[in-house]
Amino acid sequence: MPSLKDLEQTDAIDGAYLDKAIVYLESEEDVQIIKERWFFDEGRYVEFKSVDAGSGGGCTQVVRQVESDRRKGIVAFGIVDRDALLQCCFWDAWWESDDVAFVERQPLGEHIKVLKRWEIENYLLTPDEMEIVLADKDFRSMRSAQAVVEELLGHAEDVKMLSAAAVYCHENGYAFPDGFAGDKRSDALRGAVETYLSNVLGDYDPSRLNDFIDRIEGFAEGITAPVFERWERLNRLIDGKRMLRRFGLYGSAFSDRRGDLARHIRINDRIDPEIWAHLRVFKAAGKT
Repeated sequence: MPSLKDLEQTDAIDGAYLDKAIVYLESEEDVQIIKERWFFDEGRYVEFKSVDAGSGGGCTQVVRQVESDRRKGIVAFGIVDRDALLQCCFWDAWWESDDVAFVERQPLGEHIKVLKRWEIENYLLTPDEMEIVLADKDFRSMRSAQAVVEELLGHAEDVKMLSAAAVYCHENGYAFPDGFAGDKRSDALRGAVETYLSNVLGDYDPSRLNDFIDRIEGFAEGITAPVFERWERLNRLIDGKRMLRRFGLYGSAFSDRRGDLARHIRINDRIDPEIWAHLRVFKAAGKT
């Protein structure tokens, strides 16, 4: 155990001498989902914290904070979105479609848990809970989960292209703007995306965008039915926030229903097993 003189900050002292693991998240929004809605009753052994102190969070800050704490003897971990691999240009890990192989790669080290899906919002795209929130928002009766999945897959054809464009931009050192959530559909949206890429990249190659679309589709392994299985696979490598925008569940303070989705997912016991597995690791480390 570190000596008190080695611990410079109050948070570090608290973390080292409390019988719990500290888990750093990329943003306060992630804290609201993971800590406040999902694991609000797990505070005995795990403390979730945002690395965003007002000047920006993100995966780099998560890695730095975990490394800093562990040098001081504090039991610390981090959770980052899969899109952290885009920012770090870990392309082999990014395109890994086998879940077991993906977990084994540990591209950011054993103490940084990289989510299998694009971002935390992808874990909110559960058909039953989406329909609860949508039906309440639109003041109507509820549809079947099958109908919701079919609608998700319809939007996924556009969102695959938007996600591929985001990958293309990251490959060239640019961020793809949030504005391309997609009021337009199919051909019109493709035209708008290609115009943007041409203006930004200069040497835009349509075949490169098509290649990224095909690689995202490859996560579904040619599955067309059952639709639930196809959606489960595609949901790993499509941009979750852009999908939520298309359903009117994210994009402004008025439309942001992520908290509602997360709460219903907890109530209905549909937190993804992947997230539970990470929690068990954190709890076990906090008990030692």
